[in-house]
Amino acid sequence: MHTHKNMNNEEVVKLFRAISGAYEIEDESVFRIRAYENAADSIEHANREVKDLWEEGRLGDLPGVGPNIAGHIDELFRKGKVDHFQTVLARLPEAMFELIGIPGIGPKTAYKLVKKLGISKAHGAIRRIKEAARLGRIQKIEGFGKESESEILKGIEEYQRRENRMLLPQATQIAEELQTYMEREKAVEKIDTLGSLRRRTSTVGDVDVAVATKDPSKVISHFTRFPHAKDILASGENTARLVHRSGRQIDVKTEKPDRYGALLQHFTGSKSHNIHLREIALEQNLSLSEHGIRKKGKIAAFASEAEFYKALGMQWIPPELREDQGEIEAALEAKLPELIKKEEIRGDLHLHTDYPWRSAHDTGANTMREMVEKAMELGYEYVGIGDHNPSLTEYNRKEIIIEIKKRSEEIDKLKYSIEITHENRTIHILNTLEIDIRTDGSLAIPDEGLVMLDYAVASVHSSMRIPKAKMTERILKGLSHPKVKILGHPTGRLLNQREGYEADWDKIFSFAKENGKFIEINAWPTRLDLPDTLVRQAIRMGVQLVIDTDAHAIEHMDLMRYGVDVARRGWAEARHILNTRPYSELEKILLTKTQV
Repeated sequence: MHTHKNMNNEEVVKLFRAISGAYEIEDESVFRIRAYENAADSIEHANREVKDLWEEGRLGDLPGVGPNIAGHIDELFRKGKVDHFQTVLARLPEAMFELIGIPGIGPKTAYKLVKKLGISKAHGAIRRIKEAARLGRIQKIEGFGKESESEILKGIEEYQRRENRMLLPQATQIAEELQTYMEREKAVEKIDTLGSLRRRTSTVGDVDVAVATKDPSKVISHFTRFPHAKDILASGENTARLVHRSGRQIDVKTEKPDRYGALLQHFTGSKSHNIHLREIALEQNLSLSEHGIRKKGKIAAFASEAEFYKALGMQWIPPELREDQGEIEAALEAKLPELIKKEEIRGDLHLHTDYPWRSAHDTGANTMREMVEKAMELGYEYVGIGDHNPSLTEYNRKEIIIEIKKRSEEIDKLKYSIEITHENRTIHILNTLEIDIRTDGSLAIPDEGLVMLDYAVASVHSSMRIPKAKMTERILKGLSHPKVKILGHPTGRLLNQREGYEADWDKIFSFAKENGKFIEINAWPTRLDLPDTLVRQAIRMGVQLVIDTDAHAIEHMDLMRYGVDVARRGWAEARHILNTRPYSELEKILLTKTQV
């Protein structure tokens, strides 16, 4: 695997996942494997380039990056390689590391495939595996069969369909970094993002920004001196383009302040939204452009988008809604929703800590107290401490109950301690767990453990390719337990990694509404799950939602903004979201005493 001194976050993440995969093949300690996976996750979701943090001596700011891994990162950026990594990777065929990112192909499967099929080189490895699957060669390998061969082929096709798009937080970080720099130039009067980034889609292509200015030459000159530019691709009178150090492209467009609203509108809406707007305009003998609205040969300029939309007889449409999904009709009738705002969130009901038990999945990086104090800094009224359930392979039934009892006692002690040390502040600490819904729909902890919780979040973490009907039945059975109140990251999707599983959402949403269950919008950057289209469907069906961060470190609690983005794209108002309610209401809804 090629490494160099200027690796961006995506490249470092791929390297760390390769090391984790190599350790899994060699049956290294599960803790060592998880250490690299956790570090990769942390870097993937970092709001800054890891090299910048290294240069500032702040690698310790990254959750999951301890002294040992920080030392390897230091060596990587000093020498362009890590001697230990090269030794580890050299022991295994390089082709396997190209396969690890394919849905359904883990390290051991990748290793077995390349060894049995005689593929050693990384170049062309995916193409050769795909050919082998189409020719029926994989099903002949011991441990595989027709079904697994078909799943591998589906996984490859899914992988190859993906566009090279950034996760929303990565694009946001690049844009905010640029905006901070651009605002140092006095000629910049206003600056905004454009396109899919301004619409807050879950993934973004390139970063485009608009600037209102009376002196475009100064703005363009300042833009081309951006310190994080890797290359300048174009520089004209009113526009310019560069390549960011991350490898992503950034475009800037300038316009006079009195025409800025038209530019902003033109380059924000989706293609379908703008086509529909043009049709509305034509009915009024008007034509639209990035410069304004033309009528009888004259162009009317607009300093703001609100003025632009008003000239067409409609409300200003929030950028998140500009997808031609009924927002234009609603704006014409002045019936757009009052979209939820981040400031309306009163708590986070799904957080993970470093509680010391052998968990079914990854643990958090911070203590319960640290997570609660972060919640207090955010001004929250309540917080749900929801670690993953204890591992079924590490504990028997009796031991699981004992572990949950001990953890519940720790939470009770914390509640008392917080009350003593923060006399003038009140926060309600809720005892919950994120519990696996097993393949048969049963929950991964017994009723004697569930009864000790305030509520439970139930999630699917395995066997995600089962048929739609079976997955639906599995989810409904898991949700039916009286202590389960929230369905966590409902579709199981991982952006740029795997598609969500198939399920009958009409049936699930109907069940949720009838039984007082809540569907989560998970703000974790690779999830943003429930997807916005299903958020809107759930709202139409009268289902209540909850926005959680699924944080595994205190820094992750700041990701709530991205869950709110998803909710807004799904037309959600505060009244649709459980955790916009004061604790007095939440307690009655979520914490009703139930028999199990």
